[in-house]
Amino acid sequence: MINPKKTEAHYGIILAAALTLLSLFRVFYILWGPLDLSADEALYWDCTRRPELSYYTKGPLIVYLMMLSTHVFGTTVFGVRFLAVVFSALSSVYLYKLCVCLFGDSKEGRAAGMTSAMLFQIIPLYAAYGIVFTIDSPFVFLWTASLYVFWKIVASAEKEAGYGLWILLGVLTGLGFMAKYIMAMFYVCAFLFLLLTERRRLLKTAKPYVSFIVGIISLSPVIIWNATHGWVTVRHTAGHAHVADGLKILPLSFLEFLGSQLGVVTPVVLVLSLIALFRMRGTLKGAFLFWFSMPVLLLFAVKSIQGKVQANWPMTGYITGIAAASWLFYRKDAFKAMSIHAKRTIVIGTAAALLVTIVGHFPAVLRLDPDKDPAARLRGWQQFGTEITTVYDKLKQEGGALENGTEVLLVSDKYQITAQMAFYTKGNPLVYCINLGRRENEYDMWPGINEDAIKIKKAAPNRRIDALFATDGSQPVSTVVEAAFDRCEKIPFTVYENGQILREYSIFKCYNFKGIREVMPTTY
Repeated sequence: MINPKKTEAHYGIILAAALTLLSLFRVFYILWGPLDLSADEALYWDCTRRPELSYYTKGPLIVYLMMLSTHVFGTTVFGVRFLAVVFSALSSVYLYKLCVCLFGDSKEGRAAGMTSAMLFQIIPLYAAYGIVFTIDSPFVFLWTASLYVFWKIVASAEKEAGYGLWILLGVLTGLGFMAKYIMAMFYVCAFLFLLLTERRRLLKTAKPYVSFIVGIISLSPVIIWNATHGWVTVRHTAGHAHVADGLKILPLSFLEFLGSQLGVVTPVVLVLSLIALFRMRGTLKGAFLFWFSMPVLLLFAVKSIQGKVQANWPMTGYITGIAAASWLFYRKDAFKAMSIHAKRTIVIGTAAALLVTIVGHFPAVLRLDPDKDPAARLRGWQQFGTEITTVYDKLKQEGGALENGTEVLLVSDKYQITAQMAFYTKGNPLVYCINLGRRENEYDMWPGINEDAIKIKKAAPNRRIDALFATDGSQPVSTVVEAAFDRCEKIPFTVYENGQILREYSIFKCYNFKGIREVMPTTY
């Protein structure tokens, strides 16, 4: 689609213009689009109010970044999500730079780079993280930037890169660890690539090991925090990976994994990427792309036979696959030499990826039932927060008539509801997540309702403590919660969207807190 008479520089200009326009659209979408925060985004924001060296399920990078963005833009959805836009654009920039470095600063190399960078933006798997700010946004950027730096090291092996690039690589991978622990696979992929190619002599030098040590030093806050918290992250990760389940063969789980990958990457892009990776693996640059993809994809494919694998877990395995596919069809005008059917397949496949991404931004056009709509989990929370605020204010007004007044606490038994209540309730009060039989979560790391109630009573012995307890579904109050108060009154609340029930909640006004007997978590 680009005039071949134009110079190579135009590819970079077109990419910069496209990323700028796309970023502006995402800013507009975040400000006025239909999606509220996800539960994880709300949880990470809640963690910003309790700065620590690390956190129960994740490293601290996402929290530190969110602290920065909300400090600048305030406690708003835009403040939480702004850096998602930034990291998505930067990921495409470094994918482009990687391709130009790999394939040469020529028309073909820049064309492959621009195509790779734009495919990254339209594939549903990556496009979502240009809007939603979770650990995957900075993680994918740091993986891509690490790829770029590592290839520069490999490409200069004849001259041998100095310690500067190796230390930079260690810092990037260390920050990647602080975003998502699967960054460890970068070292596995790098080791396999070096071991199985002519660059294996680099393993006989001190530089790769210095880089590794720098990465581990960058991870030291996570190690220190876990050492002082009983290694809860290790226990959580083992539980999340179903390690205790032992060896199982679950064919349906594997088929579910395969289906999810076809859905989030789209079939044509997925197949073309795999074909390109295998066809190019005989060269050094092809081996680089292959070994930074296959180990990741194979790991999660095998894991899916034993237990459930989330669709986004193998996402870094497709980055070099996209680059390989783009280069394969620009090299020696290969695309022009294809049959008309092959060209149509590629065009239709790319258009399908773009269409799925567009529909994902505006899910209401499909009018799916909420239980079949994955985006339903990101809608309706603002309405819920408005209702909680109304009931919360009324409960405080009721207590205000008492001689010594009351302290009103917000409580839930689900981390998702707890985090969303904390963000969307006016004034952003602290919310407690009690354990009625759930697995351990981040809120168990912090002072609970019993501990804070004791502090309140010490400061004002005659003050009564009331609470607003919220959970999902339409159900009576838990007997454990009921026993913790003199009485509880139910206020059912339903969120509607386009005439359909999006979600039901049970909200309880609870009077005179006496202390609660929580269940000790046994799963992580």
